[in-house]
Amino acid sequence: MIELEKNRKKQKKPKSKFQGERKKAYQPYLPFRTVEGIGTLPWDKLNPYSVWVHMKFYNKFNGYNRHNLSLTYKEVQDKMSSLIFSRSIWQLIGFGFIDVRRFGRLERNCSLFGLSNRWRKLSEEPEKLEQIEQLLNRIEYLKRQPGSQKKRMNMYELRKKILKI
Repeated sequence: MIELEKNRKKQKKPKSKFQGERKKAYQPYLPFRTVEGIGTLPWDKLNPYSVWVHMKFYNKFNGYNRHNLSLTYKEVQDKMSSLIFSRSIWQLIGFGFIDVRRFGRLERNCSLFGLSNRWRKLSEEPEKLEQIEQLLNRIEYLKRQPGSQKKRMNMYELRKKILKI
């Protein structure tokens, strides 16, 4: 027992990480990152794929790029199909977790999204959540129908209604 105490006293304390290095005067910390909206009524309406896509956005969020996030299908194609990915994106937009800053589409630019706080207002108004859910279901129903110009225009109009709510 006495030998153990002697050995402990003889051991050197580990050197600090910055010993011998000059410390900078100002070392900024990264901003606090937290996933907002968990446990709210809009969050409960999201399917698991939408939650996964939302977490991917938060993985890209570094604290400074809140309104400058992109997530392409190519980045998630090994995890989900394009149909599920687009459905997840529109659920996140509809329930107020992300906003569209720029649509990419045919211009070969990726779409830009921003994290949003619209879900806070929607959690206070459950009737709007029901409207959004009905619109999303109608869009999914239309996707399964045979294609035509009229079908695409109907889907476009329904998506515009989602953005207006």
